[in-house]
Amino acid sequence: MLLNLLKFIFRTYFRLFYKVEIIGLDNIPQTGAVILTCNHVSNFDPPLVGGFVGLRRDPIYIIKKELLSVPLLGATLKSFGFIPVDRYRKGGDLHSLKQALKVIKSGKALFIFPEGTRSKTGKPIKPKAGVGFLLWHCQAPVIPIRVFNTEKLPFTRNLKVVIGKPFMPKMQEGKQTKEQFQDIADQVMQQIIKLK
Repeated sequence: MLLNLLKFIFRTYFRLFYKVEIIGLDNIPQTGAVILTCNHVSNFDPPLVGGFVGLRRDPIYIIKKELLSVPLLGATLKSFGFIPVDRYRKGGDLHSLKQALKVIKSGKALFIFPEGTRSKTGKPIKPKAGVGFLLWHCQAPVIPIRVFNTEKLPFTRNLKVVIGKPFMPKMQEGKQTKEQFQDIADQVMQQIIKLK
């Protein structure tokens, strides 16, 4: 109930104060396991994308663990079942990745920013291998999403979200290495960047 209210508030806010173009919303399947991936250039990205993606699915988000320490916000995100990740843990946060795998294998939608942090220049940065790890172990389809102009907020009125078609990255059989995971993550990021 609270999540639906928040999504409505986000959509209303962006529609009232900005010119928002949403392309490809129907590319998001309404059922079945799927990983939604998006570039990240602004703190406005999660409410913007989440508000409109929520018209099709309610994914579980992978979020930075620092958000859980924010009063009220942290408790709210935790109640939604969002998965906190320690971005600075050496070797990656395996516990969070295992939680994410459970979400996907249960047939739900997972949302992740492959870059792991916001791009300070607005240009794509190298993705983390974590998304490759997830895809290797679950073989779920990926939905690439790209946001435009959110890094210019509040000094722009034109925002755009492009949602691509589901795809499956190419994987080398029997090769479970960090290099393989990184290659898969790179393929995901390339699909995001191609969206216009």
